[in-house]
Amino acid sequence: MFELILMRHAKSDWHSHTADIDRPLSDRGIRDALCMGAYLKQLNLIPDRVVVSPAQRTRQTASLLQNDLAVDEKNIVFDKELYLADRQTLCEIIEIYADASQQSRQRLLILAHNPGMDYLVDYLASSPPQLSSSGKLMTTCAAACFSLDSLDVIKKQGQGVLNNLIRPKEIPGND
Repeated sequence: MFELILMRHAKSDWHSHTADIDRPLSDRGIRDALCMGAYLKQLNLIPDRVVVSPAQRTRQTASLLQNDLAVDEKNIVFDKELYLADRQTLCEIIEIYADASQQSRQRLLILAHNPGMDYLVDYLASSPPQLSSSGKLMTTCAAACFSLDSLDVIKKQGQGVLNNLIRPKEIPGND
């Protein structure tokens, strides 16, 4: 069994007047990332490995998640291919970083961007994922947690079991 957490970066600051890749998190993004880290820990969804886009907002999100998830730094990887990756590229990256030789349960967290995350969550899910109240799938800082029978499942549409789709606004106590 393989577990995959697909996570979109937290809310960025559109007023920062920087290049897209350098855009930092907003105050709300910082709060949501801290809340998501605590909630993932509460659900015992601690990843074995985290692969992060090099964009400033994803790096900051990963850093804030670390407050609660405490993933060993050698298991946090920054991959330039994740920056604005499409569904196919995301699947290739998952194959690269998942440890297919590992016999026990493994959990990989991919921290990247939309629209690629939307497409991949929709592609993998065995049934249509529920949209947010605003009609969105992967809102900022959302995490989609899948169980996959094997890594081969990422090559086949609709073969992943979506166990949780967690959005910051839906976490109890996160106002």
